[in-house]
Amino acid sequence: MGNKRSAGLQRRNGRWYIDKRVRGYGRLSEPTGTDNLAEAERYLNRRLEQIRQQTVYGVRRRRTLAEAILHYVQTEDKKSLLTTDVYLLRPVGEMLGKLPLDRVYDETLAPLVRALKQRGWKDKSVNLCLGVVRRILNLAAKRWRDEMTGLTWLEAAPSITIRKPKDQRPPYPITLEEQRKVLLPACPDHVARAVLFIVNTGLREMEYCNLRWRWEVRVPGTDRSVFVLPKPHTKTIPRLVVLNRVAQSIVEGSRGQHPEFVFAWRGQPLKSVNNSAWVNARARSAELYKKELQIEPPDGFRTLHVHDLRHTFGCRLRAAGVGFETRQDLLGHTNGNITTHYSMAEVRELVDAVNKLDDLERGEASMMLIRVANG
Repeated sequence: MGNKRSAGLQRRNGRWYIDKRVRGYGRLSEPTGTDNLAEAERYLNRRLEQIRQQTVYGVRRRRTLAEAILHYVQTEDKKSLLTTDVYLLRPVGEMLGKLPLDRVYDETLAPLVRALKQRGWKDKSVNLCLGVVRRILNLAAKRWRDEMTGLTWLEAAPSITIRKPKDQRPPYPITLEEQRKVLLPACPDHVARAVLFIVNTGLREMEYCNLRWRWEVRVPGTDRSVFVLPKPHTKTIPRLVVLNRVAQSIVEGSRGQHPEFVFAWRGQPLKSVNNSAWVNARARSAELYKKELQIEPPDGFRTLHVHDLRHTFGCRLRAAGVGFETRQDLLGHTNGNITTHYSMAEVRELVDAVNKLDDLERGEASMMLIRVANG
């Protein structure tokens, strides 16, 4: 006579699942993670004992890192950045998903760090991954609570060490000559538009892609606009994007292309600037470099990042004599001086600052601007 399975275990697609009502708890419905009945029985008994400990003694339920990752993805509100977080967390779930949450600390994360480095991840990418794990642990210790006991998921969050990058590539701000003679001529129209707009506004890539018409505010008494980016579309709350003449002209040339997003391609919002079109344009510009500038392209230009365009904006502001605090505001850096509301006088001061970039360029980008605006 065969073993009788426990009530509440069901077999679905070859694996065992729990579907059982538990007094004082409610419905318990979850996979056991096995196709073996004996293992499924042990898992069920362990879960029932956990529930008893919770309901009778108020003991904190021991959750896994995989449970915490799933909860983070389902509840986190920064949806525009969540795609990156999911990418960073995928290897974490694969390697350490079964690890209890209270066993996640530097020593248990060390095998993950080694594996990511073996896969070719740079130190910065590894740190970003650890940063998301650290945020999950902090949320588990401070915000996420068990509905039954009211206890947080984790008693205390450990300190996760973020290592100083040793292989970080230094920023490469481009010169006006590189921009005018090499990069822009190699770019298709929608990429050239992105290059010009970012070097004149300092937007992050996702801020550029997500820029929406409803965030536009006209500056009274001028022919200029600003954009006020809300959470969760920027790191700074709010992010004030100030337009100089070049950036304003690009905005005007984009009107009517999409009802919601400022920048679109073939009628669809942009998902990224760092795509195959950017990579191909970068390769073409490296080929043009020696012909146009009579020297070999530097390594920084050969591996030019979209984020280097933002660094270019900051460097050009400094070269134009714009002060540190004003540069911080224009770059959208979070700091103690940032305000949640700007007076009109402050806005005009920022407009005057970005207008200095027009003086630096002295019309060198005008022909390309005409091409982009009419493209």
